[in-house]
Amino acid sequence: MELLSAVIPLLASNLVQLWQELQTAYGLDAELKKLQSSVAMIQAVLNDAHERQQIRNTVKHFLNELSQAAYDANDILDEVATEHQRCQLIKYASVRNFLAPINPKRELFKREICLRVKDVERRLDSIAMRCPLSELTRRSAPPKQQSYQTTSLTPLVLGRESDKQKIKNMLLQLAEVTDHSITVIPIFGMPGIGKTTLSQLVCNDESVKNHFELRLWVYVSQDFDMMRIMRTIIESIHGFQCDFVSLDNIQKELRKKLSGRRYLLVLDDVWHVSPQDWERLKNFLYSGAQGSKIIVTTRIKEVANFMATSPPYRLEGLSNDDCWSLVCQYALARDRNAMVDLDPYKMYVVNKCRGLPLAAITLGYRLFRETDRSKWSAILQSEAWEFTGLDGYISHAVSLSYQYLPQYLKPCFAYFSVIPKGFEFEEEFIIQLWIAQNFIRPSGRERMEDIASDYFDSLMQSSFFQHSNFDHMSRRRRYIMHDVVHEFARHIAAEECSVMEPGKDWSASANIRHLSLNYDLLVQNMSNISPRLRGENNPYEEVYKCKGLHTLILVGGSTSYLMAVPDDLADRLRSLRTLNLSNLGLALLPESIGDLKHLRCLQLQNTNIIRLPESVSHLYNLQTLVLRNCYFLEELPKDTRNLRKLRNLDLHLDGNSRMTLAPEGTLTRGNLRFMPPDIGFLTDLQTLSRYIVSTRLQCGLSQLRDLNYLHGELLIARLDLVFKAAEAVAANLMSKEHINRLELTWNYSNITEAVAQSMGYEEKEYVLKNLRPHTNLKELGIVGYGGTSFPTWVGDPSFSNLVTLWICNCDNCFNLPPLGQLPKLKYLYIKEMHRVQHLDCSFCGSNKQRFPSLEKLHLETMSGLKEWCGADDCVLPSLRELVIKDCFALDQLKHKFPALTKLVIEASQSFAGLTEFPALKSLEVKTTDEWIWSSWSVVSLLPSLTLSGLQRRTFPVNIQGSHALIRGLEISHCNQLLSLPDDWLPTGLMYLAIKHCPELRNLPKGLPKLIKLEDLEIENCRHLMNLPVGLRNMASLARLEISDCPGLLCLPNDGFPRKLQFLSISNCPELRLQCLGMGDQGWFTFQHNRQVWIDGELQTSLVHHYPNTHKH
Repeated sequence: MELLSAVIPLLASNLVQLWQELQTAYGLDAELKKLQSSVAMIQAVLNDAHERQQIRNTVKHFLNELSQAAYDANDILDEVATEHQRCQLIKYASVRNFLAPINPKRELFKREICLRVKDVERRLDSIAMRCPLSELTRRSAPPKQQSYQTTSLTPLVLGRESDKQKIKNMLLQLAEVTDHSITVIPIFGMPGIGKTTLSQLVCNDESVKNHFELRLWVYVSQDFDMMRIMRTIIESIHGFQCDFVSLDNIQKELRKKLSGRRYLLVLDDVWHVSPQDWERLKNFLYSGAQGSKIIVTTRIKEVANFMATSPPYRLEGLSNDDCWSLVCQYALARDRNAMVDLDPYKMYVVNKCRGLPLAAITLGYRLFRETDRSKWSAILQSEAWEFTGLDGYISHAVSLSYQYLPQYLKPCFAYFSVIPKGFEFEEEFIIQLWIAQNFIRPSGRERMEDIASDYFDSLMQSSFFQHSNFDHMSRRRRYIMHDVVHEFARHIAAEECSVMEPGKDWSASANIRHLSLNYDLLVQNMSNISPRLRGENNPYEEVYKCKGLHTLILVGGSTSYLMAVPDDLADRLRSLRTLNLSNLGLALLPESIGDLKHLRCLQLQNTNIIRLPESVSHLYNLQTLVLRNCYFLEELPKDTRNLRKLRNLDLHLDGNSRMTLAPEGTLTRGNLRFMPPDIGFLTDLQTLSRYIVSTRLQCGLSQLRDLNYLHGELLIARLDLVFKAAEAVAANLMSKEHINRLELTWNYSNITEAVAQSMGYEEKEYVLKNLRPHTNLKELGIVGYGGTSFPTWVGDPSFSNLVTLWICNCDNCFNLPPLGQLPKLKYLYIKEMHRVQHLDCSFCGSNKQRFPSLEKLHLETMSGLKEWCGADDCVLPSLRELVIKDCFALDQLKHKFPALTKLVIEASQSFAGLTEFPALKSLEVKTTDEWIWSSWSVVSLLPSLTLSGLQRRTFPVNIQGSHALIRGLEISHCNQLLSLPDDWLPTGLMYLAIKHCPELRNLPKGLPKLIKLEDLEIENCRHLMNLPVGLRNMASLARLEISDCPGLLCLPNDGFPRKLQFLSISNCPELRLQCLGMGDQGWFTFQHNRQVWIDGELQTSLVHHYPNTHKH
């Protein structure tokens, strides 16, 4: 019912909008009035169902019928609106619409609509006769709510020592003199993560007891009742009931009780609090002594941020081992010695609980209650959690958060159940699905995407899902929902959402509206079925039984499985709003795809699609078309301009942008060479991630003129095909205030030399001058520009929001603009500017403070750059990372970098270097090394050093490396290096890597003396013959990797250090024979707790045995 609740308001809205059309053109006056009355009745029934926590089984069937009728009515109105739009966009629309009364197809459509409307009315009448409205809305007795009020007493706790110590440190540290006389420390996280338990653990710690005179505990919950909170505090202090009635008396008593006393107050399970109430309560609490602290536990991040005076503490899940131990503690309370019986199920358990303590406790109790241990296996391997009503700790914890959601967020949460468990998702993906299902309520002129983003943030703030990782290629955050929360979403969505996976019970149902299926697993499963039976097990045939599907998501993880969409999909699944075929080996779509009249969202990300059928331009309701990372795509439908409701056209390619640190040679532009004509008609576009300029008619740069609602990123490619500055003016980039990432690229290699020369430098400069964007821009890339100088807007201080700037492959430019004037510029990347020979203070700008915010500066592949000079007072105050690569003419660098922590240098052999390293922590030197040895007294104090490409046979013997403080050392690509001095390595090394030194014969004999070394890597040293004797004495060595060393004949005869936990040997034939026990080397076997990898395969059958040793 939750998902249907989002459809009913839309149904009512469509009725109002299409009333005149349906009344006059279709003659449905009486039917419309009845349908409007029915919609009101459905709304009343649904509202009542939402208020109740249980629906009686006797009326569930009728509610399902009511739901089906409402969905069908919505489809009818949607088809009428679609037909109305089609009639406005067809060729010769005015003439054909004039002749509509004699058009048999249009008359047939009207007759069909009339029959379907009357059928819906007939079904609604039938429901009303069999089950009157009074029966549908009659309420059952509400179930009793069980109280879960918390106290300060500590339950059984495992795995929280680190968290406890961090909170204790915050509590016991001396209070700084600030405006806040009380420190507020919020602890936030998802329901059941252990916020209350951690607070109890801290509150009862002996050092905390001794530090605070008073320890007070208030369970707040949803209602932040200030009177109740103050009464509870007073009662906690003097131990009996507070009888004061007036607020004034309570305030006075509270101040009196706290006055001059250092206290710790825990406000447990805070939900929402108004700024006024919180400020008033704090004012009464200020009477405590300096050093008083307040801990706030909450599941809502917004509350944590609002109430905090110090950074909120996000509580994460338990480790796998701690989670497993917690399950066993509860499950085996009767018999602690039976843990071995559970060992085979450990992975099932940790995957099921995924670090959630409440889940572990619940599972442990469930096993404890089941005395028949033969049933434990089924319980542990079951993926489902039980959500029966509102009883049980897990359902109570999640249900509270759900019930507190506003009604418009509940369908959005329930819809998450269509995403398979454990799958990561991006915010943009979820928003597109929500919009396609009309879950977003419009609000004035606010964009649907912005409203949906607020919805997403609200659910995340309430800890329904968490941030998982950041994908640097797509530049997007990914999120994940805990299995417990996902299971609750499935409980709420009931039959409306489903996930189909092979090997798991699943049955098709007409009530399923939203379905996902794992295509890769289905293909693997199908490959094991005989060809004769394959037709009977066709997954599409099962899907087709869900005739009313609104969402179909085929989850795939590989394009290696060739996949074809059946021609009859559109005919069998007419109601689809969302079709997701991403990450599949899909090259073509059938022409029938254009018959999906209701389709709003078509996602084809990461597929092998070559071209879309022309019928896609008949999808008049399409709002989102995702072709992200479709590198084989050659063209879009020529009538794409008809998709007037299109809001998102995602053509982004991860490997297409130069505004990335991807390795050289990995970039690709894809096969798309031009845009469809008249794309400028799509003025509702919010996303157009890539635009390719073409000389084709109506495919030029001027098509961008009216696309002023574009948001996010925009890459404009093939600007070399813009021959007149007027075309750049027509693009109207200055009006696109919502673009925050812009990349402008030229590619003169793809046009003839005659054409390139016909356009002078001056005209090229005018083009870039007139491509000036809006000053809201945050990231800018200029790639392949053909002018000799940059326009004044590049580097203009008015671009006060610009954070990242890339300038690449501008071969004709002799100078760089005054980029030091950009006030917020943090990241600057300059590459392949071969004609730039000198940089001076003009580059840093004329402001008193140059590059005030710059943190990273990369100068790469600038073969002509000889010097970067500056005045003595030229300081880059914030620069932390300076990378100079492939600048072999650079021999002078005169600047001060007081905050520099990382330096990479690949410059001239005569490079003079830098004289001061006040904050440097990491240094990587390539080719140029003389200044390193002359500055060794400073260099040796660095924590990390990389020496690469040095043209030496050995290192200077007069350098005392063993006294250096270096902790991490890498020596790589030293093609002439034969050896290292025996006692040269710094004795405090913890990490050592020697890579790509093909002539190296021996490692230093002093290597075994590195008793602090934890990680040793040896790679591609082809002439290395052996390892030094005594490696076994390296007491800290835990990780050893050896690869591509074919000359290495044997490993040390005295064995390995006992702490070695990870050994990897790759492409070393002789060592492989030893490791596998071949020949006479049977002494080499391995411990059970040690991972041994040989040529990429984990060895599981070897057990370590050291050569004979004796204890004396």
